[in-house]
Amino acid sequence: MEDGAVVYPFFMSQGYFTSNVLPGRLQGFSYRLAQPFGLDEHLPDLAAEAVRQAAATNRQPLQETHLLLAAHGSARGPRAAEATETFAASLIQRLPGCRVSLGYVEQAPRIAASAAALPARSLCLPFFAQAGDHVKQDLPEALEAADFVGTILPVTGALPGIPALIANAIRSTAADSNNAA
Repeated sequence: MEDGAVVYPFFMSQGYFTSNVLPGRLQGFSYRLAQPFGLDEHLPDLAAEAVRQAAATNRQPLQETHLLLAAHGSARGPRAAEATETFAASLIQRLPGCRVSLGYVEQAPRIAASAAALPARSLCLPFFAQAGDHVKQDLPEALEAADFVGTILPVTGALPGIPALIANAIRSTAADSNNAA
């Protein structure tokens, strides 16, 4: 790794891996650590736009839209849920009238329980960086158990505009570090 490289954590929170494992693996290197993907202040704007477009495609006003934010959560600590709750609060501000519910893979409220309470034309936004096992296996199983028949949006990390968001975050981290030097 080049001295002073920017390391960009493609994770949803400043949780166990980004706080403990990643710094341990990078020990001995000179690097700048960017904020994790899920904490980017511009991410809610991209997600809100995706929700607005999905609601419009369904010919559904935001005031009649229910959104399930499906996330990882954690049995180890509160940071994953805190990041999800902060993101949800940002979405609520950007989507007036839209009802947002949270559901987690690894903690309560579980995705299936949250999804079961939603109307048929609801939307589900997987708050994940990538479509890994949780998105490919756990999420469909939970939604099926809840008889969820709504629209499932792409994972947050695959929404339109994400590559530019990541590039800007890396440039910003590099510039901030250069200005501090």
